[in-house]
Amino acid sequence: MPITRAQENKIWTDNDAVAEFDPLRGPTPLGTPIPKIIPRPQTDFWVFAYGSLIWNPGFIVEESQPVTLWGYHRRFCVRSTFYRGTEERPGLVVGLRPGGRVTGVVHRVAARRADEVLSYLEDREFRHDGYRHITAATRPQSGGDAIRALTFVVPDNSHSFQPLTEAEVAQILAFSVGQNGTNAAYLFNLNQGLRAAGIKPGALERLERRVRELQQQSPTR
Repeated sequence: MPITRAQENKIWTDNDAVAEFDPLRGPTPLGTPIPKIIPRPQTDFWVFAYGSLIWNPGFIVEESQPVTLWGYHRRFCVRSTFYRGTEERPGLVVGLRPGGRVTGVVHRVAARRADEVLSYLEDREFRHDGYRHITAATRPQSGGDAIRALTFVVPDNSHSFQPLTEAEVAQILAFSVGQNGTNAAYLFNLNQGLRAAGIKPGALERLERRVRELQQQSPTR
């Protein structure tokens, strides 16, 4: 069931923080614990997925549905030196930036798994990539009430924020590789995950074509 505004206000605020830890300053070394930044809810909650969380959430999902989030857009703008690239050859993953709208998927998480799932997400989103968590009202594509969901955005002061042109993005995606595989596979999986959820990838399909063309032109680069 959707989380009401009153419930959401008891669960999260947009400015939750731990003074000793700031994921925007830089990556946290492996082996260093990530503190509990996101308050743990006592009820089921939703996570808005717009990137790899769509096809690879990494946690048990009770249900999922496609939604639209207004006020943000999806963009390949997060420098990745671990998951999809290296320090020598950084990759890129998607982040949310202000303006426009974005379609994605909300996953419902059972309250009993809140600590487990949020600890996992804190490590996944904060350790390397410099995201900031917020809650936002998403609109189900099937209609109905708005669903308040936790998601992760990329502020201007994030150490990972990389404003690039589509041509620059395509060059990086075509040839970068990290711990989780090739950067190109990240894009291809994202498009496949969107289609599986009944969402048209839109401009991401054009980006995929550019990446595949670059790979064909320089297959051993």
